[in-house]
Amino acid sequence: MLPGKTYTPNDYALMAWRRRWIMVGSLLLGAYAGLIVSSKLSDMYQSEMLIQVVPQRVPDDYVRSTVTMRTEDRLSTLTQQVLSRTALEALIRQLDLYSKELAERPLQDVVELMRLNIKVDPVSSDGRGAAFYVRFTYSDPEIATRVTERLGGLFIDLNARDRGDLAEATDEFLESQLDETRKKLEEQEQKLERFRQQNAGRLPTQLGFNMQAMQNTQMSIQALVESLARDRDRRMLQERVYNETVASQPDDAELPRQAQAPGQQADTPVSGLTTEQQLTAARESLARLRLRLTPEHPDIARATRLVQTLEARAEEESAASSAESDSPATPHLTPEQQAHRERVAQMRAELDSLDRQIAFREAEEQRQRGLLSDYQRRIEQVPGVESEWIALTRDYDTQQEAYKNLLTKSESSKVAVQLERRQIGEQFRVLDPARPPIRPTGIKRIQVNGLGALGGLFLGIALAALLEFRDTAFRTSADVSEVFKLPVVALVPYVMTSADHVLVRRRRLLTTVAVGLVMATGALGIWRLELWKYVV
Repeated sequence: MLPGKTYTPNDYALMAWRRRWIMVGSLLLGAYAGLIVSSKLSDMYQSEMLIQVVPQRVPDDYVRSTVTMRTEDRLSTLTQQVLSRTALEALIRQLDLYSKELAERPLQDVVELMRLNIKVDPVSSDGRGAAFYVRFTYSDPEIATRVTERLGGLFIDLNARDRGDLAEATDEFLESQLDETRKKLEEQEQKLERFRQQNAGRLPTQLGFNMQAMQNTQMSIQALVESLARDRDRRMLQERVYNETVASQPDDAELPRQAQAPGQQADTPVSGLTTEQQLTAARESLARLRLRLTPEHPDIARATRLVQTLEARAEEESAASSAESDSPATPHLTPEQQAHRERVAQMRAELDSLDRQIAFREAEEQRQRGLLSDYQRRIEQVPGVESEWIALTRDYDTQQEAYKNLLTKSESSKVAVQLERRQIGEQFRVLDPARPPIRPTGIKRIQVNGLGALGGLFLGIALAALLEFRDTAFRTSADVSEVFKLPVVALVPYVMTSADHVLVRRRRLLTTVAVGLVMATGALGIWRLELWKYVV
């Protein structure tokens, strides 16, 4: 370029016209190179499968699943398992993938290449539940479809297996924890039972019972004391009446002078009365006792034994009297004497009954006072065992609550295991199966060819600009005037000699030959490589 000259768009257009063959040649060369590169590229086909995440069909309110991981996180985990080296190597060997690459590259590089050709793209929920695409790109559309089906099957199988394994592992863990908690609970129950046995009656939980029992015992003692006082007063009155009755006996009656002492037992027969009379009085006394007392009362038992003794004695006397027919007859008593004797016997029996009743109540009073002392001692010992009892019951309640919680969770876990085994829980389902792709994917050939032509054009423009930048020739009088700032007096045209004509013809010939060779070589390459197939 001429220094000091100001170039206009028209000047740049003239430059481009002068260098047009360079730019056209570079454009053609770039397009040819793009065709060659496009012919070397293999067609890649991408097959895809849409897998839907089907939610659990049983409501969570009834059965809660043990798999709490989000679908996105679980999909990421499953993707890592599917894209693992072990799984991909198995697919490469089973389906005979990447034969050319295996011949040139190690297996690890081929596995990495296959991993790059696998895409797992989750899609947002669209009313049918969450879903994701599994895509695989390969040079053969049929093989790409088969590999996509295998990958989708791996996702479905791994999901079902992982969910089942996780549910069973959760169930086994809860079972082990439940066994340990059960053992601890049983040990705590044994400690609590031993403590109850060692401190029976002194436990804090029995404080209310002891206080109520002590109050009832005090009331019983009070009632016994009052009853004893009444019984003693009654006996004194009965004894006075008895003595008066004995003293008022008829003169001609042979009444017993040796009366029983007030404290004599009722099972000893009254002397001076016949056996029949004593038996009659004993029976009447037994009948009166049965009206007042229960059949298990000691007085009833003694009266019954007395009646039995008198009956046996009456039978013996009857037998003896029949055997001694020659003995003198027993004198008969008058009705007045007989009534007096019966009244005395009855009063004697009542005195004996009162004595026994007083003795029983005195013994009962002593027993009740012993119980009262025992209850008082238990109440006094309650504070000493309360702290240990609270600690034991607190630990027991804690273990029992933990056991109940684990038992509930264990039962729920068993139901969750059955849920997964029967495929009722969340699972993957093929929504759109893999199909053989029709068109290749990735970079299209027309794009490669266009990039080659565009690159050649840029190269031609750069080369033309470089030549114009290095060209300092004056082409018009305006160039001379503008650069040197001098007026042009005259123009002298260039006169070509014969040598110049020869040189021009040689250049044209060489250019023609070179262009012809390039075109022939390009045509041969297009024919041999069949580049017309890779235009689009």
